[in-house]
Amino acid sequence: MSSILDEFLDQSLQEDFKNLDNVYRSLQNVVRRIKTAAAAGNLEILRQALTRYGELAGRQQETLQSFQEKLPLFDLQSFLADGFHRAFLEALAAEGLAVEGEYPVYEVQPFKIHVQPDKEVVTINGNKYRNLRPDVLAGHLKKEIDRLKAAPFDAERFLKTLALAYDTETARQVAGKKIEISEQEVLLRDIYNTLTPMPPQKRAYPLQFFAFDLHRLLASGRMHEPEGRRLSLGNVRDSKKALVVLDARGQPQRYGVMKFYREG
Repeated sequence: MSSILDEFLDQSLQEDFKNLDNVYRSLQNVVRRIKTAAAAGNLEILRQALTRYGELAGRQQETLQSFQEKLPLFDLQSFLADGFHRAFLEALAAEGLAVEGEYPVYEVQPFKIHVQPDKEVVTINGNKYRNLRPDVLAGHLKKEIDRLKAAPFDAERFLKTLALAYDTETARQVAGKKIEISEQEVLLRDIYNTLTPMPPQKRAYPLQFFAFDLHRLLASGRMHEPEGRRLSLGNVRDSKKALVVLDARGQPQRYGVMKFYREG
């Protein structure tokens, strides 16, 4: 299904784009004639070519004016507020991408997409993105996700890092409560904060990328760290504390806590 933006660009402006192409090709030809005539010293051809150039410049100005008159007629804010949602979901489905959340904030792991009609922009993990055709945005997300999936991932190293962060956070919480707690559950967000204690580290490794690495770990099937403990991810009552993590099959799940425990 095409969006209202697609219809405006591809139908309402179709004739203008056609005129733009025609004038552009004609200008290329006449510029070559002008240069060739000048190089050969043929002033008669040069005068004819310059006359033609003037005619084309006039047509070019008419095309420009038509664009300038029509573009303000499209209400981009209204499109982003009312016409974007359905077309975007259909575009994501066409790319085979799972999505969580609802307008105006979506999660397509590891990206958070925020539609901001008042600013006429979409942000991806906080970065402005102005290519607003829904299928183009979905295609961009698919390309970036495929690129991330193709990047090397050391599941064993990431598992060791999680175990170290878990032990660090557990020790901190035990010290705070002054009681001995074994194999307790720890919030995933606390683990993330342990891994990225400083703002520059959080910018370099956003929370969504942490969730994406959890997905890659689940997909690898490696859940035992070197000491033999098994990693377990669990739900949390407060949904605001949960992370959207794709499971081994690529289906979105809401995990909020983790723990390492010894089986048996």
